[in-house]
Amino acid sequence: AVLSLTLIRMLPVAISLIGKHLRGGTTLFLGWFGPRGLASIVLGLIVVEEIPQIPGLEQIQLIVITTVLLSVFAHGASANPLIAAYGQHTKTMSNEAREKEKAAELPTRAKD
Repeated sequence: AVLSLTLIRMLPVAISLIGKHLRGGTTLFLGWFGPRGLASIVLGLIVVEEIPQIPGLEQIQLIVITTVLLSVFAHGASANPLIAAYGQHTKTMSNEAREKEKAAELPTRAKD
């Protein structure tokens, strides 16, 4: 569960950001607050539905539950302090930093 909340989750986020020219602190921040426990629940349910006789199913379920609970507590407890620290960190960046670029607004629904 601890590996899932750290390395297993943060490494794919870091890989997906290659070429974006973001600072290391930004990549770590996005990795920490990136895909959350919902993904663990969905993937766990897929295993239960698709392979109900898989050996070690109880252990898999326990790991999923532990991961989700750890995520709720770890991310909940760290949200305010880390967001405040990252906000302060971005104030020290130059105005040309990729982190300060305006994000493109994307439509959320198709227009009629």
